[in-house]
Amino acid sequence: MKSKNLVSLSVAAVFTVLAITGLLIYFGQGSHVVEHTHAWFGVLFVAAAVFHIVNNWSSIKGYSTDKKTGGIRRELIVASVVALLFLGGIAADLPGFKALPNGGKALFGKKRPGGPGGPEGRPGPPNGERGEGNRNGAEQAVLTSAAIDSIARQMVAQQLAANAQTIQFDTTAALGHDVILAQGTATSTKPGSAKFRFTQVLTLADHVWKVAAKQTAPL
Repeated sequence: MKSKNLVSLSVAAVFTVLAITGLLIYFGQGSHVVEHTHAWFGVLFVAAAVFHIVNNWSSIKGYSTDKKTGGIRRELIVASVVALLFLGGIAADLPGFKALPNGGKALFGKKRPGGPGGPEGRPGPPNGERGEGNRNGAEQAVLTSAAIDSIARQMVAQQLAANAQTIQFDTTAALGHDVILAQGTATSTKPGSAKFRFTQVLTLADHVWKVAAKQTAPL
């Protein structure tokens, strides 16, 4: 078994998988399995490419330099210029290079379930209570303070409904784009029980707000 043949076939096989997963991600059809596969095969491709370059170094050197004159071949100059043009265009975020990365997702990307109430399973803010965030090819909705307060009140009310008769909020704030903090006091439904203070941290996972941590303490 020849090592050159093995390395060349390995590069071809790994590149095929890498190309398929890359296209799926580009066109917005990626999933955890697709992205995980793409990442691992990217590592395998780099390893296989290194072995390929080592095994074919003499040929690559022959493609790059002229044996008679010792000068650099035109092919190497053209390949280097093309690579530098793409690198410079991407780094400078030029119009053509800027639109290309999100073009596939914009045309064929998966549409998130939504509506006035927001994505399925996620408490939606009141009408008109969404602001605009940064625009990177597509607009991203950012919850306003009123929407944050609405989500926090809904989630806390659901969690404390069985144990609290009255709920008073002191603080509802966003700790990040997917983390909300809610604090306040509540009166227990049990007769003779004193008020208690509650603190809950809500996180957004898979487009659904969930209680990640909670704490109560008597006043």
